[in-house]
Amino acid sequence: MNLIDFIVTVFVLVDDFYKDFSKHYRLRKSGFSPKLSDSEVITMEIVGEYLGFYKDKDIYKYFKHHWSNLFPRMPHRTNFVRQCANLWKVKEMFFEYISYNQGKWIQIVDSMPIEVCKFVRAKNTKLFKGSANYGKWFGNTFFGYRLHIKINSFGMIRKYILAPASEHDITYVEPLLENDKDCWVIGDKGYRSQPLHDKLWQENHIYFHTSLRRNDKKTSILPKQTIRKLSGIRRLIETVNGQLEEQFSIKKTTARDLWHLMNRIIRKILSHTICVFLNLKLKRDPLNLKGLISC
Repeated sequence: MNLIDFIVTVFVLVDDFYKDFSKHYRLRKSGFSPKLSDSEVITMEIVGEYLGFYKDKDIYKYFKHHWSNLFPRMPHRTNFVRQCANLWKVKEMFFEYISYNQGKWIQIVDSMPIEVCKFVRAKNTKLFKGSANYGKWFGNTFFGYRLHIKINSFGMIRKYILAPASEHDITYVEPLLENDKDCWVIGDKGYRSQPLHDKLWQENHIYFHTSLRRNDKKTSILPKQTIRKLSGIRRLIETVNGQLEEQFSIKKTTARDLWHLMNRIIRKILSHTICVFLNLKLKRDPLNLKGLISC
């Protein structure tokens, strides 16, 4: 599809959800309605993130200069930025709506660091007080959070949790797998925990397969061929993490508080999820995001 078809398709998906959402939730109790509808703002954010604009002002400038025919009622930039941030919970619910019924039988979990300021400045920073803290990533110390994500075998993100950097990945396995049953879950060697694996199997019939360390004895009951295949499937999450980092700039933190940080994270995840969803509908490679738009 071309870019204008992409913009219109995203708007239709967002607006259909928003109309149903607004029947059950009231977002504004008083005051004037915004110039741009909430559906238009969310559409601009999703498309802007896909195109590589990770700052609010860059998204605003792009649509004001290039797509004023589609979005003629552009407000002042500060009002646009405020409206974006205030809609983050709507975007989260839209993400859950899009991803809920997508493949659940094989899922993969992983985490990545979200650094909110450089290590040398972390001691004196007043940003994110009481929520961000220190963590380790491949032997290096950073200050911020860990983003825990769960994807399915198509590469679609199905759940995410932003957690303090100091907490271990294992702590968030059960929240990530909440409401999941009768499925396979794949993780790297950092998720090795026999008590956790036994609990998931006994309570929800979830088989949690993790990679073996070099000095581990082979304890898996699975044949080598199956283990190799599962290891290949697990690499999907490395592709997704790479796309979130490179195309969607998820590790570039310009927010100065948790509210705005959550908004930036959810719209990047939502933009990625929408692209995978459209690829599946068009019977394309789900993770060929850049090929979704033809020049």
